[in-house]
Order: sequence, then structure tokens, then C-alpha cells
Amino acid sequence: MHTSGIAVLTDGRRPRQAGADLLIITALTDEYDAARAATGATRWQDQGIGGPAPYSTTRYPMAGGPAISVALGRPTQPGGTGHLAALLTGELRPTCLAMSGVCAGHPAGTAPGDVIVAAPAEGVHRSDPQFPQETRWTRAAQQFDPAGLPSYGPATDEEAEIWYLTRLHQDQDPRTHPARARYFPGPAWRTGLARMSAAGLITRHDARWVLTEAGRERLRRADDEGPQRLPFKVHTGPMAGGHAMPADPEIWESPEAGRRGILAVDLAAATVATVANELQVPHWLVAKGVLDHASRLKDFAARASAEVLFALVRRLLAPAPTSPGPLASPAGIPGPVRLEIVGRLTYDWPDLADVVGAPNSDTRGFRAGDEPGELWEWLETRGRLADLPAALEEIGRADLASLLHPYL
Repeated sequence: MHTSGIAVLTDGRRPRQAGADLLIITALTDEYDAARAATGATRWQDQGIGGPAPYSTTRYPMAGGPAISVALGRPTQPGGTGHLAALLTGELRPTCLAMSGVCAGHPAGTAPGDVIVAAPAEGVHRSDPQFPQETRWTRAAQQFDPAGLPSYGPATDEEAEIWYLTRLHQDQDPRTHPARARYFPGPAWRTGLARMSAAGLITRHDARWVLTEAGRERLRRADDEGPQRLPFKVHTGPMAGGHAMPADPEIWESPEAGRRGILAVDLAAATVATVANELQVPHWLVAKGVLDHASRLKDFAARASAEVLFALVRRLLAPAPTSPGPLASPAGIPGPVRLEIVGRLTYDWPDLADVVGAPNSDTRGFRAGDEPGELWEWLETRGRLADLPAALEEIGRADLASLLHPYL
């Protein structure tokens, strides 16, 4: 077997020769189908048939490098998500454990069809464990623009109409909703109101627009007509475990949810993060699409969340450019220069670890009090000391980067 062109993940690891680089767990059949379709793969292999944890595998092409191995599984029994995730993680030892699918989103901050990336994932109660997302992954999700994904596109007049009528149906004010500009950009607001009023779907009452019976009937007729594209937004925020209907006011209006800033509720998000933490998976990622009150957008939300998940994975686990052999560690950095840099990173090493992609599972094992030195060794053993100058400059330590320029 030749070694040229071996991919190196951004955390310094090579893709596994066995197992899976990415393991995705879904809770429902529809979510499984959406994740499978989002890969664009036509060749899948079924594994573990007849065993306690069946799954399917394929290869997913990465930007600028070799494909990574993907395993996809779903439980066959309700409530079996955590058990399946633990079994497959132990068997496949993935670099990233992930989940896509649907969730309940905070109605005041999200719109149906939006995608929420859990950061952090946490339990039902405030006393339950909280699992923070890595800073680098959170930043990537916060900066992610879904334009260009197959499910992203401007709202049709029909979808904008349904969005507006749904807001009224749920006693929300469409004028102040954060998604208004996405569904009624610019002058479309006035023309849309005029169109719906002329059609008898809304009427003025006490200086505000309200649904008519014709408007309610319009929503009922729309229940089975899911969209292909929507101007959805990607949010990042706390995703709590638990059961919640999309329009259930109790959980969103509770003081505890307000204090914790809960953006989404999903039964399995904290389960995935827990398994990743306990089994020392380097990375985890949960992306969920927001359901509407009638589940009309269930297929869309599952599809959009899977597209976002794969797009983020494509960025965050992107393989390095091919090379004729293993990367070599730069030599000739004087010991005093190393000691100077390590000694001045006491407070900045966590930011540096995020920038270079050192996973939490590795940094948790650094010797207390010598974390900067441990991080230096982490980079050196992976042949990545050449990344230090740029990484130091990114965290605002150009003074330390300048010490390395004569040697790198």
C-alpha cells in the first residue's frame, strides 16, 4: 500500500483505515433517509445485519482531498438512540459522532425550517450535565451561510403566506418576528398583506391583523404540502433534552428556560454529547431542523439539517492537501525560544488549542500547569509546528509568532 496522498484531518489525525471517520445517528426513519440522501452517495453497504446495531456505510467526498468514511444508523426501537450510539461508537471509534433530524425550536427566535446547531447540549434540568461545543466548531456554525445548499432558496408567495398565517395562528406578531425579512423582504411586506387581505385570509380587528375562517382553512389545506426550498437560517445555541411540542408555550415561558437561554428542545441531543464525552470521541455535532405546529415541515427540516451537518463536517474535518509523504516536524527551533513561547501562553493556550483544532478529548489529558508545553508537544508529534505562527497571529499573539519566523 502506498502512503502518498494520505489525508490528515484538521485535528492532526489521519482517517481511519477501519471503522468510520463520521458516525451519524438518527432517531427516526425519515431523518435517516434525509441524512442518507444528503451525502449524494449512490453506493451504500449494509453492516451488522441481524446484530444488535445494524448500520450502513459509504464514502463522502471532502473538499480538496480524499473521501472520509461515513456510518449511518438508527434505532429499531423507540428510545434506543443512546444505546445504539454507544454500541456503534465502541465498535467504529469515529472521529466525530453526529446527529441530524428535527426538534422543537423557540418560537420567538426561530422559524419553522430553520436549523439549530447545539452549542451546548444539556439535560432537561439545570442540574444536569452540560456539554459545551468546541469554540472552533461553534464559530464555524455561527458563521455558516446556508445559501447554496439544495434546500435553501427564497420563499414563494405561497410559503410566505403560510408563514404569516401560522404566526397569527400561534398568537405571534409577524411584524416583530426575526424571520419576517426573510419571508417578506422590502416592499413584499405591504404587497403580501394586501394580497392576503384581498383573498379574505386576514382582516383588521382592534388595529391588528387577525385570521379569518378562510385563513384557518388555508392552513389546514397546507398541512400536507411541504416545501422544497425555504430561506432558512442556521442558529447556534443551547439545546436541551426533553419532550416538547413545537408550539408548547410552557417550556418556552418557564423561568428556567429563560435563564438558560434554551433555543431548542430535543430528546436525544444531550444523549449524543454524553456518549461522545464518555467514550472520548474527539468531536460531536448535533444539527436539528425546527418543526412547525402541524409537522408540515418535517421532511424539509430533516433534509435541511442533514445538509447543514454535512456542510459543516466538510469544513471542520477537511483533509489536508496531498503530499509525497508524512509531514515532517520543523527542526532547529532553539530551546530558549520554545521556553519563551510556552511560558507566555499561560492564559492564551485554550484559544490556541481551538485554532489548531486540538480536540477536547486530547486537551483534557494535558498535565495541569503545563498545558502550553503539552500543546506544543501535541503539534510537534503531528508535524504541525509550522502551523504555529499563523495560529498565534490569529489569537492576537503576533509577538510570539515573530519569535518563530526565523526558524519556520
